Formats: sequence, C-alpha cells, structure tokens
Amino acid sequence: MVYALLMVAIFSLLLQFYLHAQLLEARVASANYESTEAYLMAEWTADIAREEITAKSRTTETPLEPSGMEGELKGGNVKPKKVPKSIKIAGAIRFSKGQSRYRSENNLLLVTVTTTEGHDFSYSFPLSSEK
Repeated sequence: MVYALLMVAIFSLLLQFYLHAQLLEARVASANYESTEAYLMAEWTADIAREEITAKSRTTETPLEPSGMEGELKGGNVKPKKVPKSIKIAGAIRFSKGQSRYRSENNLLLVTVTTTEGHDFSYSFPLSSEK
C-alpha cells in the first residue's frame, strides 16, 4: 500500500511539472504572437506616416531659384525660402487588434502600439532623409 502511494505521489509531481511547462510554453507563444501583431501594426503605421510626410513636403516645396535675368532685375542675390528640415507629424490609427500612435521627432518616427489585451509596444523607425 505504501509503495502504491509513493508511486502516485511521484507520478503526480511529474504530471504537475509537465503541465506547468506546457502552460509556460503556451504563454510564450501567445506573447510572441501578440508582439508580432504589434510590430506589423507599427510597420503599417510607419508607412502611412511616411506617406503623410511626403504629402506635406510636396505642399511646402522650395520654389525654384530665379534665373540670372530675374536676379539682375531684382538686385542680385535672391534666395528662396527655406523649408524646415523635418516636418513634424503626429496621429493615431485604430486597427482591429489594437491602436497605434505616432509622432516624428529628430528625424525618427516614434510609434507606440497598444494591443486589445492592453500591452504597449514602442518602436522607432528612421525617416529617410532626402539627398
């Protein structure tokens, strides 16, 4: 009888260890899946934000420099207006799996994604500089 109880106790401990390992593996897989979804939302947000920056930069393009004749007529050194190097943008986008907020700062695009589970993920993407 004691031998049977000892075997049941050992089997119970092994089963408990195995179940905890399986639960931990499921949690890690779930966290990886959520992290991947958040990164994809951040990538989409970055693409949309870059399009917004491109659209804003087209509306504030530098006018063409005057020709030599116009420069002579206006008194020589006519300089065009300077456009700020970085256009500041900010906004938010809602997805079915969460929401992302973005803003540009120091030639970087900072994106924060909040998933429907309530976890926050932060990413930064470089904004390509025009040469």
